[in-house]
Amino acid sequence: MAMAKIILLLVVLVPIRMAAARRDCPKVPLLGAVAACQKACGTKLMHDLCISMMRQGGADMSPSHMERATVYAILAAHSAGNSFDDTKLAASNQLSQNSSLSTTLRNAYEGCMNDYAPADSSIDHIADEALPSCRFKGLADEYTRVITSVEKCRVRLLSPTLVKTPLYPMVLADRNKAVLANLLGKLLGI
Repeated sequence: MAMAKIILLLVVLVPIRMAAARRDCPKVPLLGAVAACQKACGTKLMHDLCISMMRQGGADMSPSHMERATVYAILAAHSAGNSFDDTKLAASNQLSQNSSLSTTLRNAYEGCMNDYAPADSSIDHIADEALPSCRFKGLADEYTRVITSVEKCRVRLLSPTLVKTPLYPMVLADRNKAVLANLLGKLLGI
């Protein structure tokens, strides 16, 4: 039920954010959603994730429809940020509601909550401030901070028992979404 509410919220909010972010930033290419995915993504995994993210975000997928690459970068950053929020909520719920968590698992989840703090702050800055205002200076470092922070949590969960937890696939998906956001951000020349 909670997942349905989150998906509904994404379907409603992401297109609104896309509409609000239509900026004609200087020297940013104009291209279609599929072309943006093809240009940004070098692997099938990333390309498929990009197409899925575009569709879920309400991007017009018709070949004739063009947007500034900034719009797609903002969509990817918001998608990653929303996914981070879901993961943090899942970890927080486990920490507060599951009294049977082992000390190892509890420590890993708490560590991941700390790892996600800089990722969350950076992705919010990218999506809500830097990209919509066409301020691209320093964005490569911000994207790196996002990916590194999420990857730190993923590595924390790599032990044989922790990789089987429900949090691990969420963190892995978050890492991939952070990488996708970075790849689409590179279309802006950062």
